[in-house]
Amino acid sequence: MSLARRLLSFSTIPAVSALVPFLILPIVARVGDDAWVGVAVGQSVGGFCALVVGLGLNIVGPTLVASAPASERADLFATGTRARLLASAPAAAIAAVAAALLAPATQTATAAVMAVAIALGGLSASWYLVGVGRPLPLIAYELAPRALATAAGGVVILLGGEVLWYPALLLAAILGGLGAFAVSVVRPGRLLGGGWRGSLAFARVHLPAAATETVSGAYTSLAVTLVTAGTTTAQAAGYVSGDKLFRMGQTVIGAQGNALQGWVVEDGMALLGGRARRALVMHAVLGILGFAAFALLGPWLTSVLFADQAMDEATAILFGVAVLCISLTTSLGRHALVPLGRTKAVFASVVAGAVVGVPTTLVLSALWGSVGGAAGLASAELVVLLVQIALLVGARKKAA
Repeated sequence: MSLARRLLSFSTIPAVSALVPFLILPIVARVGDDAWVGVAVGQSVGGFCALVVGLGLNIVGPTLVASAPASERADLFATGTRARLLASAPAAAIAAVAAALLAPATQTATAAVMAVAIALGGLSASWYLVGVGRPLPLIAYELAPRALATAAGGVVILLGGEVLWYPALLLAAILGGLGAFAVSVVRPGRLLGGGWRGSLAFARVHLPAAATETVSGAYTSLAVTLVTAGTTTAQAAGYVSGDKLFRMGQTVIGAQGNALQGWVVEDGMALLGGRARRALVMHAVLGILGFAAFALLGPWLTSVLFADQAMDEATAILFGVAVLCISLTTSLGRHALVPLGRTKAVFASVVAGAVVGVPTTLVLSALWGSVGGAAGLASAELVVLLVQIALLVGARKKAA
């Protein structure tokens, strides 16, 4: 698949997917602070647990699939999916309990079901489809079912139904879509009937990548949870509005990173250096656009979408800094360090970010509300960027 087609397919589809929640979020925002924060806490906790379920395949999976012989790719999908299934049950249970405990008292069930839905979304087959260069199944099995469920949930709420209907319908759509795609690749008996020991070994091999995504989630996916724990519901509501736009930007960045990941390695290591530099330039442009969008449009857009839950200008600028840093580190990690076999270096960078980001977000959100939470997130992402630059420079000097 050509670079232009790869970018168009695998960046556009997740970008549209990131827009799907906006079918319902303005409706939820107008129900009240408790519903708004309850849904956000479920998404936050579930997003973190989804990283656990994903086992790092969003980082290394496309490269594995693109590099494997065509005859072995279905078995690779089955092995990776079994490994993820082993992690999914405990992750979903923990997500439900944690979200229920952290959510406003009136929205415990909503938060719990949302957390389970998002956690099980970590079973997504996008890693495999990016590797084989097939974007259309993402629409049929993931994007379309989730969009329909979200739209249906919005209609139910507008007609006076409970907000709980939204995560319940979303959970059904996620499980149905993922299950249908899995059996289209391998027979159910072949997927579930054996090979579990091999899947455990597969999971152990990819623990560094899994740890990288999971630790990163401690200050990105869990940011809403940390802010909710550190400040009032009203202050958390403003942060949540910025976080919704941030998630959309993060999805677009991750999609471009995945799309380019297979491209930088598919013709061998000889072209890696040049392609990695081109990928970094594209991510720098994307990050600058994201920063500008947050700084110039963020407060106005959140006021239009979420009414009284809008974020202020300082929060918007800090979210923009975080977006710029994430765009750069996505490319430095996935297009340079990982192909060079430096997965542990990427892990080291996100550990450094978590060490800074988690306590900073808790402390600053307690002091300054939504602005403090955004400052904590931006600080963490800046640390990751600086550490990755230092590690990459060190690796190049060592190779020279």
